[in-house]
Amino acid sequence: MNKRNVLALALAAVMLLCILTGCGKKEPLVKEIAGIEPETTVMTINGAPISAELYYYWLTIVCEDTAAYFSNGIEWDTVLYDNVTTSQYIEDNVRSTLIQYQVISELEKEYAVLTDEEKQAYRDQVYAENVEGFGSEEAFEESLANAGVSLENLLYLYETQYAYTELQTRLYQAGGPLEIADSEIQGYIDDYFGSQNGVYSCKHILLKTVDDSYQKLDDTTVAEKKATAESLVAQLQAEEEPSELFDKLMEEHNEDTGEPKEGYTFGPGEMVDAFYDGTAALEVGQVSGIVESPYGYHIILRVEDDIPTVAELRESYILEEFSALFGQRVEDAYVEYNKEVSLMSPKDYYTEYAAG
Repeated sequence: MNKRNVLALALAAVMLLCILTGCGKKEPLVKEIAGIEPETTVMTINGAPISAELYYYWLTIVCEDTAAYFSNGIEWDTVLYDNVTTSQYIEDNVRSTLIQYQVISELEKEYAVLTDEEKQAYRDQVYAENVEGFGSEEAFEESLANAGVSLENLLYLYETQYAYTELQTRLYQAGGPLEIADSEIQGYIDDYFGSQNGVYSCKHILLKTVDDSYQKLDDTTVAEKKATAESLVAQLQAEEEPSELFDKLMEEHNEDTGEPKEGYTFGPGEMVDAFYDGTAALEVGQVSGIVESPYGYHIILRVEDDIPTVAELRESYILEEFSALFGQRVEDAYVEYNKEVSLMSPKDYYTEYAAG
């Protein structure tokens, strides 16, 4: 029985996959595999109960996602990082996901960014779209049963996704509960942008002296690169207004394939020291000599400081504020497992699930 398909939603780094098919189940999937009722509380997050159904549903999703990284089935005991095995990684990921969804629900209730009418309209839309996709209400609901998730829990997950998106903007918009004034954003700009704060903007031409594996090129090639760099510097420094020629030479010779056309804006610690110091030593419009770094030979043109306006920065500033708020709530979340319930290991549960 193939249980792998259908819906895909994203919440930050969390992937929500509803693994649905048209095969019916005689009893709830969780009870069939784990031997407990779907509504059994397996843990609480900040005092809110988390059902066995929701826990094991996420477990199958994370296992499905993890399985994609192994060619011959999940290697449960393989150490992935810091002595964390694949099995432990899956358990941690499930716990983290459940916490994130609970925190979103709490934030939405706390700040009431969605009306009951908006929530219901979204639920109705989701339901209608899925019924259409499956061809009928019966086919959709039969698939839910096979995936081991109730309609109510599925709609909760969708609604939480919706709330997450709306929280990011509605919390901080004009008239919102955490409204951010233009003056606050301007203060941030004043404190963190511009050369007065050690933030510079430049374009550069890089002639690499290392390969893509950061191994040094042979001496002949390095000498050729340096000769080219010297020639470019001479051409540029002969120009009273070098910016136009710099752009032309940058297009022809630059080996920094990731550099935007407008160049870079950066502060202390964001670039290698030689590059940062080389830029800081220039006046706006001035071209450097050869600046050598572990990557190769740089020729730098200092350009006007790229200082964003309040309107340009507002969206990213709000996202940063929300990220900080959300991250702190997730970090502070309190999880307590139900000691009367013995959770199946990811390996045991998923093995039975996949064999079904």
